[in-house]
Amino acid sequence: MPERIVVSFRGTAALSQPDSTDAVAPWPGRRGAPRALAPPSRQKGAARAVGGAARGEESYLARALALKKRAEALGATLCAWSAQTFSFEFTPDDVEEAVLLAALAAEDAAVHPDARFAVGIAQGEMTYVGEAGRFTALSWGQPLLVAVMLARVALPGDVLLDPALAAVISGELMTLGAHRGIDGARRVRGLRLDAQQPLRRQVAESVARLCKPPLIGRDAELAELAVPPGSLAIVRAEPGAGGTRLLLELERLLAPSRSLFVAPIGASREPFGALRRALARAALRAEKSRARAPVLPDRLKPALARLLAGEGVEPRIAAEVLAVWLAPSDVRVGLLAVDDASEVDAASLEAIALALSPGGGPRAVARLGRSDPLPAPLTALTPAATVTLGPLSASGAQDLVRRLLDGCIDEAGARRWAARAPAFPLAVRELLCEALESGALRWIGRSVGPRRRSAGRGRPPRTMTGAELAAPPALRSIEARLRLLAIGQRTVLTALATLGGDASDAAIDALCDGTGAPKVAAVQAALLGAGWVFRPEPGWLRLSSRTLRDALLAGVPPGERAAWHLAAARVVEDHASVLGLADAAWHAAKAGDRRSAADLAGRAGRAAGDALLEGSAAELLAFADEQETASDHRDGAPDSSSSQPPTHRTPIEVVGDAPEPQRAAPAPVGERSRPGAPAAQPDDTPDDFPDATSPDVGLPCGDASGDPLAKTTESPVLSMNDIAVRLAELAKQALVQGDLRTLERLVGELRRTGEHLELAERMTGLISLGRGAKEEALRRFRIAAEADASPSQRARALLAYGVALAAAGRTEGALLEALSALARAREAEDPHGEQACAQFLAQLAAATGHEEAAHAWAQVARLAGAAPPS
Repeated sequence: MPERIVVSFRGTAALSQPDSTDAVAPWPGRRGAPRALAPPSRQKGAARAVGGAARGEESYLARALALKKRAEALGATLCAWSAQTFSFEFTPDDVEEAVLLAALAAEDAAVHPDARFAVGIAQGEMTYVGEAGRFTALSWGQPLLVAVMLARVALPGDVLLDPALAAVISGELMTLGAHRGIDGARRVRGLRLDAQQPLRRQVAESVARLCKPPLIGRDAELAELAVPPGSLAIVRAEPGAGGTRLLLELERLLAPSRSLFVAPIGASREPFGALRRALARAALRAEKSRARAPVLPDRLKPALARLLAGEGVEPRIAAEVLAVWLAPSDVRVGLLAVDDASEVDAASLEAIALALSPGGGPRAVARLGRSDPLPAPLTALTPAATVTLGPLSASGAQDLVRRLLDGCIDEAGARRWAARAPAFPLAVRELLCEALESGALRWIGRSVGPRRRSAGRGRPPRTMTGAELAAPPALRSIEARLRLLAIGQRTVLTALATLGGDASDAAIDALCDGTGAPKVAAVQAALLGAGWVFRPEPGWLRLSSRTLRDALLAGVPPGERAAWHLAAARVVEDHASVLGLADAAWHAAKAGDRRSAADLAGRAGRAAGDALLEGSAAELLAFADEQETASDHRDGAPDSSSSQPPTHRTPIEVVGDAPEPQRAAPAPVGERSRPGAPAAQPDDTPDDFPDATSPDVGLPCGDASGDPLAKTTESPVLSMNDIAVRLAELAKQALVQGDLRTLERLVGELRRTGEHLELAERMTGLISLGRGAKEEALRRFRIAAEADASPSQRARALLAYGVALAAAGRTEGALLEALSALARAREAEDPHGEQACAQFLAQLAAATGHEEAAHAWAQVARLAGAAPPS
């Protein structure tokens, strides 16, 4: 019989003393002789006692039968029943149901505490004995023996768990310490289940009850930041000291005419990226609150539209937009709050500096790290005030603990937990979150207390190292919380951190695609409730702190970081504006894909030049030149050929860490991950259908002794058409050998000739597919398949799209596209194309288990190949 979870119940059944039997001996007298029963006339209350016993017996049996019905409803089977114990068995997957049944019986409020069931739970293999009914299968085994012993030594209303229970070892069940007892001659030890919060996920839900307290202990700093209009104030704060919260509180207290909260976005390489996002969110808030948005002059409306579209404008024009947006109203002055100013892009800071005009412009407050230098665009301004946020006082930290816990903890408890964390607001909050999620703190109703008496006492368990002392105060608690987080949720957070900590749901889902992580919609409730993220606007998520972002990025294994960055480069390229390609270029450079980094940075730099952003354009173009030069001089350098971040189920080796080995054919991610998928062989098609077995290819692309490009584009005798034909042949050979790097160079040269552009586009799609960028590859193939062309060209494009869909695991779409390609090939009277389509359909049918269809399509391919050319 397979492994089972056994839940045993022990109750107190009333025992009557019938007059017709001496089986129950009377209590011995003082000298050891049996005590004589009193005459019937002297047995006071005898009838009442017998009646009470009968009622007790009926109560015990009724409660046991009611528990049996409840157990059957939860999927349990009765496996044993004795005089005062009975047991049920569950499958190992039904641990929650087993615990729920035990907790409900132990916490039955309708029964006196001394009369409640005592429960024991154990797990192991059971031996089938016999079946007595639909919900009764008598069985025996060590789990039954252990569970009954635990139930015997447990106090009424307690649930004792076998320490070897799988759910106990994994930490899924919450306990309240150990209980020991003796059953016969055996010593028994069990762990007391927390019947009110038995499951860890219930404990984790307590974090959502944490309150948002008012700002504590910062009144003096707020008063200093009330600087004159047109001036700049600086807030210096350690990570987690509450600098961001101080800016928000300042905005509330000053009640400005209008305010703008500027924060870093993405990789902070996009010119005007932070300002663009801030303006877009301010406009959205104004619309949501039905407040009147600023009325801009007609000459500035196109500039605002270009800013919001990510196309950029001159810095002075952007400064004018800011000045009008934050223009004073009555006696109130606008406020510009800049969070993490050292990470905000230079173009946004330059526009902010230009918008501050002494005596009449908005006031600005910028937050920096304790030792961060003033960003270059702001150095021309003289700060009117500088405040530094230090740790809270002891009383302030205790007050923060009480307010976070909604006043549900006593003074001694607040003092105990405030002393356990550095006195910074984020560190205190994260410590409480960790205590609640780990089970050290227990929040039941309006009471918060330690789950065990030792929880929260004493100093930290060890002396911190120098590196830990230099780390942000909240880092240790955040890392401990992340270790308790489900792996899928942590992968979503890692994707968000890779994108800068502030990104759209669509971008996060695209980056997580293929990793096995859930969609944002599936985990947002848990992440929002636990305080990991918040929504700055609908459809966007932002990490709760920069410390969390840094902890997530530091937790990515070094061997997997290149894959994350390469995938992020593809996602940003698909979702960003033209200036946002600067962020994509940065990710590509971090991944080692210098050629892509140069291309993306060049495109962003040219767009910045068109917008008259001279400084940003020069910086981006210089970066592109640097990447291009480094790419040209790298011999045998790594070529990141997988743009898919590692799956959270099984870590993958980052291909970019070593030169890519030669393969028989490119192996797209979708093909590798789905056994039995048809091989991606677009090479079976002739001419522009790449021929995988063409005997005309003479030069091996993988030969390190010579560059195949040197024998084509540098030839003094070949015509441009000959060069294009030769390039196409070499590209086909590189595709067969799986040499994506050479294939990419050949496709680039083929584009330069202006010939075979359709083939070059399909080859580019295959490169993307081979590197794991499935969506990018499918997008290219789909565009080519939908383009207007002759039936023969449409057949080639449709077949290539079908092959790509099959390689990505989308067999139904592949079948439809292949059938459309076959129809176009027949329309063009192209037997070679018809043969290629039929061969692919045969492979597709065979891979999906349709052998008869595969045989039929193979016959069609043979007939098409035997047909005379038209």
